[in-house]
Amino acid sequence: MRFTTYSRYAIRAMLHLSEKEPLSLKEISRREKIPERFLEQVFLKLKKAGLVKGKRGARGGYVLGRPAERISWLDIMDAVGEGLTPVPCVGRNPSNCPTYNECIVRKYWNEYYNLTKEFFSKLNLNLK
Repeated sequence: MRFTTYSRYAIRAMLHLSEKEPLSLKEISRREKIPERFLEQVFLKLKKAGLVKGKRGARGGYVLGRPAERISWLDIMDAVGEGLTPVPCVGRNPSNCPTYNECIVRKYWNEYYNLTKEFFSKLNLNLK
């Protein structure tokens, strides 16, 4: 499995927020060497999903939208559009596959999908 840039940056940024809030995008950008303009796009998606909230003022920035232990890596990956499905016949619309009923490897793809989904849903921002 290969993570998209969106997922990698989002997870790294969210881990920073779980350690210290609020943080500005400028600060996260500086710490992680992520372009601030790209972080803006990432945070729009995270905010839309309710994973972060903006805080105004001199000490403003972003804060987590809920407790760190209640935000899984899967939540983050879903928010930024990361797909865990290894092949098109697995996941939300498996019947779109023309060989769905005859495929001899589909059950293995399903097993892989279920294991990765379970793993990333258990992994949260509370790494202590």
